[in-house]
Amino acid sequence: MELLPYAIAIPVLALLIDLLLGEPPNRFHPVVWIGRSIGFLDRHVGRGSAAREKASGVLVVVVPALLFILLFTLILALTRELLGAIVWAAASAVVLKTMFAIRALETHTAPMVEDMRNGDLDAARRKASMVVSRDVDALDGPHVISCAAETVSENLVDSVLSPMFYFGLAGIPGAVLLRVINTADGMVGYLSDKHRNVGWFAARSDDAMHYITARLSVPFIMLSLAILGKDWRAGWRAAMRDHGQTSSPNKGWPMAAVAGGLGVRFEKQGHYSMGEGNVPNDPAVILDTIRVMKLTSVLFFLLVLLPLFTLLGIQVQLSLEDWLLGLIW
Repeated sequence: MELLPYAIAIPVLALLIDLLLGEPPNRFHPVVWIGRSIGFLDRHVGRGSAAREKASGVLVVVVPALLFILLFTLILALTRELLGAIVWAAASAVVLKTMFAIRALETHTAPMVEDMRNGDLDAARRKASMVVSRDVDALDGPHVISCAAETVSENLVDSVLSPMFYFGLAGIPGAVLLRVINTADGMVGYLSDKHRNVGWFAARSDDAMHYITARLSVPFIMLSLAILGKDWRAGWRAAMRDHGQTSSPNKGWPMAAVAGGLGVRFEKQGHYSMGEGNVPNDPAVILDTIRVMKLTSVLFFLLVLLPLFTLLGIQVQLSLEDWLLGLIW
């Protein structure tokens, strides 16, 4: 109980760091380190039969997950033991911040608004190519706008709500586990022949980890839409109707909810068309999507992360920290 005030300060400080400072340089970013370890394992795991590649794919996820969960938890345990609760809380906040990204979603998409308003479609396409995997060279203006808004709404779950949820459940170990699985899915997910078997475990694990938060995102998006004066009822209809159009079982929920609530259609030609109305031709839709994303993130932080972490996550984190200290102390 004596650590509870410091524990509550961890997510609050992490949120402030994200909103005020954004992402650290790549050389200091734990997710970059996680990605490099996954890439190393991917290059060196055994390949041959499908069964062998699938078994190797388990190692590509499990080894980095164990490594970084134990590493960060041990560092925090030693910090608490040697430097005290204040430094421990600050260090935990820094680690947590790197596991989610609110400001980065705005940083990568908001500049497209100015490009579109200036009529510089090529510049907007170049920025879009940094955040999506699709070929953007042939996209017209409305589909570039749609592309940016889709990115923000889709990553609301992957990059914000899921890390917050698993931090609430299990503290820093939970947030790190989510980020390792999500990073592995992005790197070795089975969309290519090379990773069809090796990436199977990462892809299925990622689907499972986001299953709850994707669906839980919808009522929070509805609340945000209502507060912002948007049509939350249309957002609900679109989410219920269109969520199944994506290949992922999860991505369609926040995308359809946001599109419907903003009265536009998000469209990836040949793959999905969700929402109500036309593909947006006003770049202000990107800014509206960012507002919905940020407000949803803050509401989820206040109503889910804080109470869940206070009741459960801090206990899990401290128990693992104490167990690791007991092994070496």
